[in-house]
Amino acid sequence: MGSQVNTGLSQRAVLNYALPALPLAIPTVAVYILLPTFYVEEVGMSLALVGLLLVLARVLDVISDPLIGRWLDHVQGKLFKLTFVVGGFLCVPGLWLLIHPAPSTAAISLFAGSTLLYLGWTLIQIPYITWITHLSSDSFQRTRAISYREGFSLIGLLLSACLPLLALIGFSTQAVLQSMMLVTVILGAFFLYRLLSYLPAPTRLKIAQGRWHDVKNNRLAVKLIAAWLLNGIANGIPAVLFPLYITSVLGNTPDSRGVFILIYFIAACCSLPLWLHLSRRFDKVLLWSIAMILAVCAFIPAAFLAPGDNHWFILICIITGFAFGADLSLPHAIQAEVADWDRFRFKREHTGLLFALWNGATKAALALAALLALGLLDLSGFDAQSTTPSLSLALIYALLPCVFKVVSILILWRFPLRNHHHRALIRRLSERASGSFNHAGSVSNPVPTSITNHRLQ
Repeated sequence: MGSQVNTGLSQRAVLNYALPALPLAIPTVAVYILLPTFYVEEVGMSLALVGLLLVLARVLDVISDPLIGRWLDHVQGKLFKLTFVVGGFLCVPGLWLLIHPAPSTAAISLFAGSTLLYLGWTLIQIPYITWITHLSSDSFQRTRAISYREGFSLIGLLLSACLPLLALIGFSTQAVLQSMMLVTVILGAFFLYRLLSYLPAPTRLKIAQGRWHDVKNNRLAVKLIAAWLLNGIANGIPAVLFPLYITSVLGNTPDSRGVFILIYFIAACCSLPLWLHLSRRFDKVLLWSIAMILAVCAFIPAAFLAPGDNHWFILICIITGFAFGADLSLPHAIQAEVADWDRFRFKREHTGLLFALWNGATKAALALAALLALGLLDLSGFDAQSTTPSLSLALIYALLPCVFKVVSILILWRFPLRNHHHRALIRRLSERASGSFNHAGSVSNPVPTSITNHRLQ
């Protein structure tokens, strides 16, 4: 599939692209938090069996990512759009099985439902994030569309976080899950219909299809995925330990957790327009690195807060939420630029596979973050029933993520693909497609040798 050459995107096109992110994010809290509790407390399955079945379903999900991405590199037009439809038709029965398990076959319902939901979600998510490379060749327009997409995704997360509040007015866990499914299906069907109806499907360029080993040789992609993975672990560790930190370190009640989450996500949403504006003037890799440095500087003090230091933690939530806005918008735009460079460098199509690996790295980061956070906390001898503030919890919660972010920053140090390089790449790709490619390059805006022959030793 090839990039579309148009550079401008209308507001309508941006909204049609971005709005499906909202329903895609709504099941998040339900699937990750409410569902395991539902199967243990209301269905009666053991916690160990629930955990095992969810892990097995997730393993199959991760394996499917590169296969789906590889397949997407071989399709175009109606087949590309059909992938969304197939994904949707898998998600709906998957959610239904998860929410309505038969008592005698609850384990089968959990495993089959999770597998169908994960596979369907992946069939939607990978072509969805890949589509950004075909909407526009202009880096700023891509960042703009991604910022809208991630903003709507945050709104979906906030709606997801609000769903458990239905329990306060008498809803059972199953009723909450049914409400989630109803909202997700209705909004998802409507917004995906607009996406598929009003945006042109990607068209494939007349170039050879990608090969697996070419991706390994794309050192820019390897570096970027590594930085994204480590940064994802850094973001995931506090997410896993956040409920315990609020109660065991700050000494708050569980009911106060929602306030801090709301502040964090509102700060992230509010920061998106600023990061978008800055991306027009400054290199996105530089801005992302600055955002991670800002997050590190703001998060270190969280290791030394004491019970009652809520005002300081609110300030930390605002600053780190502001930095998180850069995590949401800038790396995805950089990945799209790396996909353009990959097409220029190897003269093959790997876009779907690259974004599938990116998606897989996101899932791996969440799993590794949970494993590290909970494993280290268990080794430290943490006692959730203790009334004494836990120093080990505070250190793991605040300092360990900073280590991963610093390593991510170092990986991105002197990352050679900058805004002006990308503009040159797009022009050269256009010249190649039209048959007027000049291997000598342009004097006014060349693609430097460090990019075209890049091996990043």
